[in-house]
Amino acid sequence: MRNVRNILAVSCGYAAAVIGAGFASGQEIVSFFLRYGKGSIIGIILSCVIFSLFSYAVMSRCIEKQINDYGGFLDSIFHGKFANKVIEYITIVFALCSLCVMTACAGEAGAVLFGVRNVYGAAVFAVMCGIIFAIDAKKMMQLNSLLGAVIIFGIIFSCIYILRFREHQVMSVSGKMVVSGAVYAGYNLLTSGAVLAGMSRFLKSKGEALISSLASGFTLMIMITLIWGVIGIYYGKIQLGEIPMLTMTMRQNNMLGFLYGIMLIFAVVTTGVANGFVVMDTIGRKAGRGKTSALIAAVGFCMSGAGFSALVDSAYRVCGYAGLAVVCVIVIKIFKNMKNVTK
Repeated sequence: MRNVRNILAVSCGYAAAVIGAGFASGQEIVSFFLRYGKGSIIGIILSCVIFSLFSYAVMSRCIEKQINDYGGFLDSIFHGKFANKVIEYITIVFALCSLCVMTACAGEAGAVLFGVRNVYGAAVFAVMCGIIFAIDAKKMMQLNSLLGAVIIFGIIFSCIYILRFREHQVMSVSGKMVVSGAVYAGYNLLTSGAVLAGMSRFLKSKGEALISSLASGFTLMIMITLIWGVIGIYYGKIQLGEIPMLTMTMRQNNMLGFLYGIMLIFAVVTTGVANGFVVMDTIGRKAGRGKTSALIAAVGFCMSGAGFSALVDSAYRVCGYAGLAVVCVIVIKIFKNMKNVTK
C-alpha cells in the first residue's frame, strides 16, 4: 500500500510541476494546440508521450545509480562540465522567462478579478517575489504538492462543469500541430528534470518509475484535453481574453469564476516562486542574494508589459525548441548507456 501511495504522490508531484499559470489559464493550450484545429489532439497525445518518456528516463536512471539530485543525474550521463553548464544556462533562461510570464499573468488576473490596472497587479507580484527570494523563504516550496492537488482538482471540476453546457465547435486543421505539441513538452521539461530526480528517492524500482510515468502522462493528457475541449466550444466565436479559462468560468457564474481565479493565483505563485529559486540557486551564489532577487523581480515586472499571451506565444515557444533539443539529448544518452550496460 505504501508503494502505491508513493507512486501516486510522485505522479501528482510531477503533474503539478508541469502545471503552471500558463496551463491553468488555458493560454498555453490555445497557443500550442487549439489554434491548429481539432486535429491538434494528436499534438496533445504526442506531448504527453514525451512527458512520460522523459519522466521514466530520468527516474529510472536515478534509481539505477542511486541519485536523488539533478546535478548528479547530469554528471552520470554526460561525464563532463561543458554539457552540464550548457543545460544549466538554458534552464536559467527558461526559468527567468517563466517568471516574466507569471508576472504578466498576475497583472491580468488582478485586472479581471479586482478591476485594478495590469501594472499594479504585476508590481505587487514582483515585489512579493523579490521579498521571498531575498529572505530565502524556501518553505514556500513545500506548498507546491498541496496546491498542485488543489489545482488539478479545480481544473478537472471546472472543465466538467462547463462541458455540461457544451456547444458544437468548428475549427480548422493544420499540419503544424505535431511540432507544436513537441515544442510544448520541450519547454515544460526544462525544469522538470530537477523535480523528477528529487522525487525518484520515493520509488524502489524501475517498474514503479514506469507506472508513475504513465500515470502522470495520462493525468496531464486528461487535463489538457478537457481544457482544449472547453475553450474549443467558443474559440473563434467570442473574445476569450488573455486568460481564456477564467473568461469561460466567469461566463458560467461569478462564484465559479472567482474560485477559478483564486486557484489561478495559486498556480502563478507556485510557478513563479519555483522558477525564481532556480535562478537564485545559480546566480545568487555569485552575485549575492539581495542584488539577484531585486534584479529578477525587476526583469519580471518590466517584461510583463509585453502581455501575457504574447510572452507565452514567443518566449515559451523559443524555450520549447531549446528544451526539446535538451530532452532528446538526455533521453538518447540514457538509452545509449543502458545499451552499453547490457552488452
